[in-house]
Amino acid sequence: MANTKSTTFSIRLKPEIRKRLAKLAKASGRSSNFLISDAVESYVADQEKLMAEIELADSQVKSGHYIRHEDMKAWLLSWGTAQELSPPRCVCGKDHDDEIG
Repeated sequence: MANTKSTTFSIRLKPEIRKRLAKLAKASGRSSNFLISDAVESYVADQEKLMAEIELADSQVKSGHYIRHEDMKAWLLSWGTAQELSPPRCVCGKDHDDEIG
């Protein structure tokens, strides 16, 4: 975080979280500000990835490429039984095993 431009942002923490943060900062040799900034940066990156995956899944469903919940559930429930089912297929009828995105 050193030598980077940043802005001040105020947050409210529960007293117990503030104590835990201070303890972690001391143990790690980092400042509480560094730990908070690092946590927010990681959270934002994770949420951006999640939103991208949701958008991709939504576009796949809208274009007719998905597996019905009932089919997936039946397959998973058949695992480890004598009547294990084959993996369910996309509702469009095509195999998508080798496709990416």
